[in-house]
Amino acid sequence: MKHIVFDIETVPQDEAKLLALAPEFTAAANLKDPEKIAAAIAKKRADYLADAALNWKTAEVVLIGAGDEAGIQSFTAGTEKELVGNFLTLLGDALADGVAAGGHNVKSFDLPMLINRARVHGLKVPATVLAFWKGRPQWAENIFDTLELLSFGKSFDGNGVEDVARVFGLPPKLGHGGDFPLLWRADRDGAIAYNRRDVEIEIEIARICGVI
Repeated sequence: MKHIVFDIETVPQDEAKLLALAPEFTAAANLKDPEKIAAAIAKKRADYLADAALNWKTAEVVLIGAGDEAGIQSFTAGTEKELVGNFLTLLGDALADGVAAGGHNVKSFDLPMLINRARVHGLKVPATVLAFWKGRPQWAENIFDTLELLSFGKSFDGNGVEDVARVFGLPPKLGHGGDFPLLWRADRDGAIAYNRRDVEIEIEIARICGVI
């Protein structure tokens, strides 16, 4: 295998844990009406819970799809620690062997999420994935991000997987990312199919961009 395209899926941690980790929710100082204060606090609490799957402090990685044109593997495990540890080891070994690895927005989301969740679990992050130079994080040279390649350093708005797939005439995603936590709880096979379609699209985007 000369390249790996991967995509992770996350869900919020259970609500009791989320609320235990939550900051103190307060209303703006200029609000005086008790009902408006309560509504403002309730909205902050709801927004915190709604965004939990996208924040490394409150998310849990539950599924990782990875592969190339020859095939895609779906990685799950009994615990997040096992899943993240196993995949980072696989990724680190592949990068050490000169395999190009990446996907769409992996440098801003997938990899930071994996690395910070590994840190939460006390796992060692392979130096072949992330190293440091003068205290600054450095991705491996053979990690690619098609979002960067398409954006050319400009705003990433409008360059999501769904938007890019539509322009390139690729098959659409099988749903919306925000609905994944519900899908994961209700239909594991459907969740895996959703992730596999994302990986298939990202493989084609990488091919079009010329990195694989």
